[in-house]
Amino acid sequence: MKSLSICLVLLVFTSAKCQEVNRYFVKSIESQNSWNIIYLERDSIMFKVVNKIVEGTDCSEIEVGEFYDLVLKSRSETAPEIDGIKLRPINKLDVECYSFDKETEICIEPERGINDIYITDDLIGLCLVKE
Repeated sequence: MKSLSICLVLLVFTSAKCQEVNRYFVKSIESQNSWNIIYLERDSIMFKVVNKIVEGTDCSEIEVGEFYDLVLKSRSETAPEIDGIKLRPINKLDVECYSFDKETEICIEPERGINDIYITDDLIGLCLVKE
């Protein structure tokens, strides 16, 4: 009976921990030209998410000061491929800025601990796709 109790406690703890893996706190939301820049935090680590501004949608928008479950994809990990070979810099810090369109270049912020830019399929503009 004692080992069953221990297993149950471990199961509850690990499943609660697993549910929090993709849980991010929205620190701030900014915009640059036609792009949203969303600053998220998880476990004292900052993440910079960029996506296209979408206006005129009736949806559940994310808000500063709230937590959301999101799956982030590193911009450096989603580098373009030619003949199955990913085009990446040798060092992630070699690329400091990314061009999102002709007028918009968005940069990493190493001084704030942001060494990559992320995207997510869980947001369209500021609208939460999954709840």
